[in-house]
Amino acid sequence: MKHLKKFITHLQTFNLKVVPKKIYCPKSAGREEVKVYEITHETSYGDVSFENELKLLTETALVDILVLDDRRLPAILEQLDLLEKRFQAFWVNFHSCRFDLDFNYPPDFLFQISLPKLFPVPALQPVCTGIVIDEQFVDDLTESVRLREAFLADFIRQARRLLTPEEECGKSVQPVAGKPVLSYPHFTDGVAEKFTEVLKGYFTQADQGQLLPLFLHNQAPASPLLFHGNGKQLADAFKQLYEANLIVGCLKGEMETWIATHFAYVYRGQQKSLPPNYLGAIISSNAKPCQSPILDVRKQADGSFTIVQVLRTQKNYSSY
Repeated sequence: MKHLKKFITHLQTFNLKVVPKKIYCPKSAGREEVKVYEITHETSYGDVSFENELKLLTETALVDILVLDDRRLPAILEQLDLLEKRFQAFWVNFHSCRFDLDFNYPPDFLFQISLPKLFPVPALQPVCTGIVIDEQFVDDLTESVRLREAFLADFIRQARRLLTPEEECGKSVQPVAGKPVLSYPHFTDGVAEKFTEVLKGYFTQADQGQLLPLFLHNQAPASPLLFHGNGKQLADAFKQLYEANLIVGCLKGEMETWIATHFAYVYRGQQKSLPPNYLGAIISSNAKPCQSPILDVRKQADGSFTIVQVLRTQKNYSSY
């Protein structure tokens, strides 16, 4: 079981580095060298050794659980589910954290989102040391969480395949008769067209033409539609529509899975997925509203709702 233990430990341990970096300081109105946290080496675009080690540990950990008896494997899966819930808690805390961001995050940001309570962070220093938390580090941290979540989800999925139907569902549970129903978002009259109008500036011309068929007829695109903006903005837009009953016909969790299947976003010039846990922390939680929304759903005097585009400086991808 040593490989499984090492896999779980590696997956949840955030090995921060403290490095010197020149950043803009508002007090001096110039660039100064300060100490900052760094975790680029534990992302998919940083040091490849981290991702490669996770791949190797996933394979060896699966070999470990192949020899487990019928009683131990479900217990292991329960522990992995608890770890998955801690990743979910990270996103809820992350999206609920609010402060005035001028140039850097507050010194206690990692404590505000309870990172050291959720996961081992060996190199985390006391707030009084004055280590700066800049935007690049926070971006890298969230990307590192997504990478770990992806490996964990894949491992749980493969481990569950080892369970017999009786172990997975419980011997006393009888199968429920009936055909499974796949639910997906249904937009009320006129909403799909208006939503498409708001979104199209964030998509290339090729993707723009696939938005309306997806919204109106659930016609799946050949590949995820690429949102050129912050993933939270897209999730917030769907959340507003859902809570105003402009999207009906599915549960929030089903909508989150649907969004994760059909959309991705751009991060540092690369296509990135929208994990359901990330979406759930925005859509299904009580996280505070997005600070930079792309739309606002407003209630009218007659009780109906209207969609108003929130103007932001954005690049026009229509010419691509």
